[in-house]
Parts: sequence; structure tokens; C-alpha cells
Amino acid sequence: MQFCEPFDTLYTEVIEPRGKEAGFDVIRIDDLKRPGIIFQDIQQELGKATAVVAEISAENSNVFYELGYAHALNKPTILLARRGQPLPFDIRSYRVIFYDDSIGGKTDLEETLGKHLSAVLGGD
Repeated sequence: MQFCEPFDTLYTEVIEPRGKEAGFDVIRIDDLKRPGIIFQDIQQELGKATAVVAEISAENSNVFYELGYAHALNKPTILLARRGQPLPFDIRSYRVIFYDDSIGGKTDLEETLGKHLSAVLGGD
């Protein structure tokens, strides 16, 4: 996801808590505080990841590159997008959790994301 609002709030209020609740160690690359090359950190963390959550509403080439890298590693990916956002052709065949950017939408997103995370761990 992009590192700006409203995505920072989405991460801190929905993705991180739901991921931890499901039993995952949740890492966003800007949370790492260490020297080195960010791109190498991204590759390393994607390689270790049990699952990847990607917010794809914004047309951000970095996000799509990292999503492609995760797909190449055969990592389960959970895609999030604001309802009404057009998706790139190559992504349209993937399941996407569409959400409304509202209070009610937050509750629905939390529930649906929790179910997807549970499924990654074999819960559903």
C-alpha cells in the first residue's frame, strides 16, 4: 500500500489488528528500523511471509511490483480495493475484497479480512 493517508489509517486500524488477531506477525516495511537497502528488505520480508495483504486502490507501480513478486513466490495474497475502483486487466481475475470508505465499510472490511486471514491459516 502507499505510505500516506487514508492507507496509513487503514493499516493501523484494520489490517494490523486483524492480522495480529488471526495470529500473524504483521509487518509493513516502513515499520522496520534498521540500516540497509529498502528493496532488499522488501524481498526478504516477502520471502518469509505466510501471506501478503495488498491495498490496490491507487495505481502505484511499487505496490503492483511487490504483488507480482509475492505471486511469483506463490504467496497467498489478499487484495483490498475501495469499491468502485477500476482494476488493471491482469488483476481482475483475482478475488478482491472491495470495501466502502465509511464507518460501516470498516466493520465489513474487518470481518471479511478476518475470514480471509483465517482461510490462509486453514481455518476455513
